[in-house]
Amino acid sequence: MKTAFHIEEKQSIRVVGYFLETTNQKGEARKAIPAFWSAIQKDHLDKNLLAMAKDDTQGLFGIHIYQSDPYDSRKFTYMIAVASDHAVQGDLFAYTIPARTWAIFPCTKKTIGKTEVQAITKWLPKSKYKPLNKGYITGRMKAGAPDIEYYHADGNVEVWIAVQEKKGV
Repeated sequence: MKTAFHIEEKQSIRVVGYFLETTNQKGEARKAIPAFWSAIQKDHLDKNLLAMAKDDTQGLFGIHIYQSDPYDSRKFTYMIAVASDHAVQGDLFAYTIPARTWAIFPCTKKTIGKTEVQAITKWLPKSKYKPLNKGYITGRMKAGAPDIEYYHADGNVEVWIAVQEKKGV
């Protein structure tokens, strides 16, 4: 499979944004996350976030933070955020994306789901990398890092998957 990607080491990134608690059970997250984006945009909260963004990162993150419930590995937190040093207030929360090695796949808003599936099911098994997260097929996540969507201000999108090199490859 020919998939455009690049590998990038990134330092930790502090983000500020809004979060939603959801679950992979019965496909709930596939409905809840688009509805969350719609609500954020309808209330112009995305514009408020972008006003707080660091100058070098004028885009929005969609962050899947796994293992938010120790009793149900299907539950996770989804955060819409920007890289920012601003203090949190009101309904805002801060989170630090950990420093990791990321496989970064460029895509569009229309192809993001397909890109994620191809990266996980076709590219990763044949690459010299393995994901830090497990449970993509079952929805019962064991995570070493969040999964990230990055929405650039120019309309381009990236899927970030935390990886490490396979031993002996």
